This record gives sequence, C-alpha cells and structure tokens, in this order.
Amino acid sequence: MNKHLKQPLWLTLWVILIGFPFFAHAAEAPGALTLIIKDQVTDRPISSVQITIEERETTATRVLQTDELGRVVVDQLDPGLYALNIEKSGFASLYEPSVRVITRKNVKLEFKLREADIERVVVRGQQTDTFASASSTYLDREALRSAVGGGADPLLSLDGLPGLASASEFASFSVRGRGPRDNLLFVDDFPFDKAVHFDATLGEEEDVGGGGRFSIFAPNVISGAEFSPGGWEAAYGGRAASLLKLDVADGNPSPSASFRYDLAGYEVGYDGPVAITDDATLLFSARRLDFGALFETIEELDIGDPVLRDIIIKSVIPINENHTFELLLIDTHEDYTRDVTHVAASPNFEDAALQDSEQDSDLYGFTLRSLIGESAVWTNKVYYRSSDKISSEGEAFPDLVPEGSPASSYPVREDIITIGEDETEIGWRSDFETLNQWGVFSTGLRVTQIELDYNTVLDGDWNRFVYDDDDFRPDPEQRYIVLTPEHLNSAIIRKETSYAAYADQVFEVGEWDFRTGLRFERDGFADETSISPRFSVNWQPHREIRYFATAGRFLQSPRYLELAANESNDLKTEKITHGSIGFKYFPTSNWSLLTEAYYQNLDDLVVDLDRANGTYANIGEGHSYGVDFVVNGTIRDGLYATATYSYNDAVVDRKDGRGEVAADFSRDHVATLGLTWEINDRWKVAGRYKYLSGRPDDRFIIHSDVLGPGQPLRYSKEIIERNVGRKSGSGIVNVRVDYRRAVGPVDVTAFLDVINVTSASSSDDTEFDYRRGVLVSDDSEAEPLIGLRFDYAW
Repeated sequence: MNKHLKQPLWLTLWVILIGFPFFAHAAEAPGALTLIIKDQVTDRPISSVQITIEERETTATRVLQTDELGRVVVDQLDPGLYALNIEKSGFASLYEPSVRVITRKNVKLEFKLREADIERVVVRGQQTDTFASASSTYLDREALRSAVGGGADPLLSLDGLPGLASASEFASFSVRGRGPRDNLLFVDDFPFDKAVHFDATLGEEEDVGGGGRFSIFAPNVISGAEFSPGGWEAAYGGRAASLLKLDVADGNPSPSASFRYDLAGYEVGYDGPVAITDDATLLFSARRLDFGALFETIEELDIGDPVLRDIIIKSVIPINENHTFELLLIDTHEDYTRDVTHVAASPNFEDAALQDSEQDSDLYGFTLRSLIGESAVWTNKVYYRSSDKISSEGEAFPDLVPEGSPASSYPVREDIITIGEDETEIGWRSDFETLNQWGVFSTGLRVTQIELDYNTVLDGDWNRFVYDDDDFRPDPEQRYIVLTPEHLNSAIIRKETSYAAYADQVFEVGEWDFRTGLRFERDGFADETSISPRFSVNWQPHREIRYFATAGRFLQSPRYLELAANESNDLKTEKITHGSIGFKYFPTSNWSLLTEAYYQNLDDLVVDLDRANGTYANIGEGHSYGVDFVVNGTIRDGLYATATYSYNDAVVDRKDGRGEVAADFSRDHVATLGLTWEINDRWKVAGRYKYLSGRPDDRFIIHSDVLGPGQPLRYSKEIIERNVGRKSGSGIVNVRVDYRRAVGPVDVTAFLDVINVTSASSSDDTEFDYRRGVLVSDDSEAEPLIGLRFDYAW
C-alpha cells in the first residue's frame, strides 16, 4: 500500500463507521446523574449543598439539594452536555462546565468541596489536594478519554501539563529534564511501575531508554489523574521527576455493558452494581490488542508483532456508613516477536535484530477506608504485585547471502543475550488524616518486601559497533567492543524489606497555610536509611491570586536492572534537593495563569561506567532549573483554550573528566497551544500544536571496515563526547474529532485522532546502521488513531 494513501484510507473508514447513526432519528431515552458531595479533608458527606444543573443546548436549569448523605439523584435528563454549579455557604463553590448524560445510564459523579472564604477562592472543575502546590493538575474522566493526541491511551492525554514533554505517539513522557523511568506512578494509591507495555530491556538505545509504548489502561477505565511536576508531600517517595496518581473508576448505579473496537483489537467491559451489599459496584475491563495485525494492514512490516492483553477489575463495597472495602485486580500480559521476515522487510536491512520478549505483570490490592470520630480518615491498603519478564536478542545476517534470497535462507544467531527479570512485592500502606487545632494532620506507614530473581546470560562473544571511547577494549586500536560471557553474565537473587514513615502538619493561619512534613525511610536494596523534610506554603490574599512555594529532599531508588548488571554494582539512592516558587492568577473567572520557577540540586546520580562490563556507580552530580507557564481559559461555553511553555536547563557531571553536559532527556523549550470546541451534544473537535527543542546530541566518529580483511564489511560508531550539542527541534500538530449519539438503546462513540498531521520530522530517534555506516532517522508521518465504542445500559 502506498504510504501516501494511508491517511485518506483511515479518514474514509472513519466516515463509514460514524455514518450509520445518521439513519437513526428516534428520540434518545433519558439518562440520570447521581451526585455525591463530600468534604475534601474529612471525606464526610455534605448535606444541603445547592446544585444547579444547566442543559447546555437549551439553557434549561434545575436546582436541587443534597440529602444528609450528601447525595442527590437527578433523573429524566435528556442525553447531552450539562454544566454544574455546586454551592454551599462556608465552602468554595465549584463549577463543572461539561458533564455528559448518557442514554438510559445513571452516571455517578463525586465532588469534594473544601472549607474556605467564598470571597477568596474560585474553583473551576475538580481540584487536587487542598494544600498541594498550585502546579498540581487534575484531569477528570472526560478530559482523559477525549484529549487531543490521547487516542485510546490515558497517559497520552497528559500532554500539555506543566513541565511535561511527550515526544511521540507513545505513552512515555519526561518531566523537567528527568527520564521516563524517573516518574512516580500510583494506581488507586498502590505503587505500580509496570503500567506501560513494551518497556524494552534489550534493543537500540532509543528503545531501551524510551520508557515503554502503550499504557495498560483502556480509555474509559481511569476516572481521574492527578499530576505534580515536583514538591509533593511526604507521603510519597521512591522516584523524583514527577508524581502521577491514577484513580480507577468505580462502577455506576445502573448496569451497562460496553464493546470497543479499533484496528488493533477490541475491549469489552461491564460497569454497574453488584449484589454484595447495598450500593456495591463493579467495573470490569478486558482488552486484547494485536499490533502485528495492524502493522500488516498498514504495511509497516519491519516493526514486529507486539500483542498485549489487559484485565482490570475494581469493586467498591460499602460495609456501613463508616467503612468501605475496595478490591482492585490488574492482570496484564504482553509479548513481542521480531524474526527474519521482519528483518527482510526492513529497508536496506537497517535493523537486523531478532527480538523476543514476554512479560506477565499482576497487581492484587485490597483497601479498607474507615471514618473515625468526627473528622478522621484511616485508610489501610494491602497488596501483592508480581512481574515476570524474559527478553532475548539475536541477529540476522542478510548481507551474507545473495541479494534477493528468501528470508528463510538468512544466517541467524538467535538468543545471543537473554535477560530474565522476575520480581514479587508484598506491601502494606496505612494512612491516617484528621483535623486538629492548627489545621490538618496526617501520618502514615509503608512496609514492602521485594524479592528479585534477575539474570543475564550471554551465549558467546558478541561484537557491538556502538561504543564510548572509554569502554573496555583489549586493544585500544580495536574499533568496536566485544561483549563476553565472562564480563557480562550476572545474576541476583535477593529479598529485601523496605519501610517508610511520615508525618505532615498543615497550619492554617488566615490567608496562609503552611505544610511541614518529614519522611523517614529505609531502602533495603540501597542499604540506606534517610530522612527527607518537605515544606510548602500557600498565600491567597484575595480571590484573584494565589502565591505558593515548595521545598524538600527527594530520594530515588536504584533500578533493579542496574543492580543486577554486575555483582560489583553497590548502588545507593540518588538525592534531589528541590525548591520552587510561583503564583496562580485569575484575571477573570474563566481564565487562569500559572507561573512556577524551580531549582533542583542533583547528587549521587547513577551513571554507567562501562557498557562492556555492565558497571554503574553513584558518582554523578548536577542541577536542573527552569520555569513553567500555563494559561487555561474558556472563550465561551464549549470553547476552551490552553497554552503552556516550559524552559529547562538540566546538566549532569558524570565525573569522567568532561565536566557538565546536558542531561539525557533535557529540552530547553517545550511549548503547546491547544483549542477544544464542543460544537454540540454530538460533535467535539480539538487541535494542539506542540514544539519541542531537540534532545542532547553526541559527538562521534564513524570507522569503516572495522573487522578487517576477509570479514564482512562493518562500520562502527565511537562516541567521543556525550550530550555536547542539540538535535534539531520539531513542531507537531495533532487533531481530534469525536462523535457521539444513541442508536436505539445503544450509545455509540467514535473518534479519529491524528498525531503529527503534517508529518513533521523529528531528529530525536536515530539508529546506527553498522552495515552501511549511516545514521537512520525514523520516517515521520501522520499517525491516525481510530476507535468505535458501543455502550448498552439497562
């Protein structure tokens, strides 16, 4: 298939998929909303809250009040978009401009209000923790599932948040100069760093450092995401770039089934009550995506066959008015194969790697949330997590057979290197929060036991043609490195217990609130005990502006793969000292401007010493500073604009005699400009322009015929200086169209999300072709994502 025909083909297919609803003109059955209002700090229901519901299309309004359980059910609502205004004396008012009512379905929405002087505080949409930094951002379910560039992946929907850089159509992202694996990720407040599929252990440097491809979450599974680029409270630790908390959605009061289809696969789900106790609910989601079949359809035949499967179950079971039990089950599987048929389809045999990887990753979590006394909340979580991954890489030699030979005749060397990563984790997390005479006090305890079984097996010597000039070579004149079993084979079987405790006190003094926290933690694998202070302050002298500052010490645990790469790798935690200051300004009720400047001092950074021996050490140091600007606004009802700009300067001294150089994932400038238009109840269009400065580049020498006479022609790339220049920047345009309507009893949703509409090129990802001695850039072309979803409620 001609690549130039792909986009028209996708567009035509999408038009066909959404065209059939125009033949159905029957009136849509009404839906309902169940609204629950709680106190943000005490988690208690708030009664007598006035809720004004306005139908966006007709401007018709209804006014209701919550009962003693903080609940109100609004039925007989025409399907479509509604605006909610939530008010109660003594609390900050909340305005939610876009809530969707679905035919025949009762949708539950929970909002939390905080006590405040109504004249000083303006809250638009749901908010993060009351006392968090103003740079923390909350995205609700609708924002996640319909974000431009988000496609079918909630993590892609984070694009455009302060300090965040997402460079491609994949789910990984970097924040403020740190890497994708430096982000701290929680799912329903359970630690779960396996939330992204195809996080490569072997392959090209671009793949190994990329942080994964697709998240484990279907687009409708996550009810909300809270993101903080720095300065979070003492309850969280382990990684230092950003904190992302994902909440899996609860079931709704009315039952519904769903089926979603796109060209990669399908998803089925159930969402509704379950007959355990009154108000008990269940959410079930299962999906299977076969990207190998998709790649064949669009004739991208050299990529390989990635297949994934995800099952997510969440049940919320109220025991009584003071105790609620939650169950979360996540079961994921992935496998990826790249064989000689894919090598044969690679242009000029640019990529001759043979790869095979498989991973199973599971999480079983149990939560008991208890209301104690009049204002305290005690939450206990017990969980079990396991991950079993095996990756292997080999090599094909298509240049050793006559041109035009079938792929089956290529000489191959399979499974040259195999890496096994088996880990299990058992944990308990306990958190207690209550009001006191000064403000809000919280404390908690974490205990985890992690068992590792990692191993690396190299099947004979292996020539590698990309190397640093200080990598070990027996002969300094040898222009490539040789990996040997003697130096690379390694294994680690180790079980360690880690624990942490924290205490946090918020002092509320008039227009000010001060948060002081202290985190004590023992990292078993680093064999290190540390104390980390945290501090934040907010000052809101009037309703138009809020000033804030954060400071603290953050620790980043060593990666298990780096610990296991060589028995001499005795790694400690990395230390990050963070400080920031900023303000959030509301010129009108519809517009806001956020500005935050930050500085981070980086110590004991883990750096690689020699890729031929797999050695690492905590000898690096550096700093990162910058500023983020975010403008959000409503031009008019249904028309929203956002603009962001982030500047970052992150440098690292690897103590190799070359001084400070740019950090691997630093970008000087990241800017976005987005516009979303809810045309009516059925149509929604959005676009975003994104500019990213290039990542750091290397200075290198390409050597020819490095194997010598009588051997196959091979080139090598000797890196003589790391991160001394910049690759060129790139500007990307993403466009999305959503369509929704009922066809009889079925609610139909279709979307077309085109990433990189203009096929703008990016120089970030290049691979070295050691057969031809050239750098090969990935082809830049539009990436159309398409989806069709059917929901049936009863």
